[in-house]
Amino acid sequence: MTRYCGKIYKQAREQAGLTQEQASALLPSTVRTLSAYENGQLLPSGEMVCRMIEVYNAKWLWYMHLKMNDPVGSKYLPDVNFGRLSANVLRLQKEMTDVYKINDTVVSVACDDTVSAEEQKEWNRAYQEIKELMGACVALLTA
Repeated sequence: MTRYCGKIYKQAREQAGLTQEQASALLPSTVRTLSAYENGQLLPSGEMVCRMIEVYNAKWLWYMHLKMNDPVGSKYLPDVNFGRLSANVLRLQKEMTDVYKINDTVVSVACDDTVSAEEQKEWNRAYQEIKELMGACVALLTA
């Protein structure tokens, strides 16, 4: 039996201050199905996750649903630290500065549409910085 990361759905519901009974009435869903989502026994559909986001006011849930339960999301989406709004703004500014610092390198490496063996280390560093910027953007957009 495949297990999913259900704790994110429970966390979203609890942060909204709802019991399973209250949430199941608003979603709508049965308490049993909601419990199966929260215990990782059943993966909610995309439509159900969208409804949870609206009912729970959990803007971060879409990202974590994909990051933790989808093979593509778990492999390619960057890690995100969902913190306070002020911390998210500061992190975004820091990551933007880091990417700005490597801008000349990115342009130099990419201008010929190939990454040579000699350029690979610089390109990997740039890739990592851009990925960190993506994570900071997502954190701010879901705050």
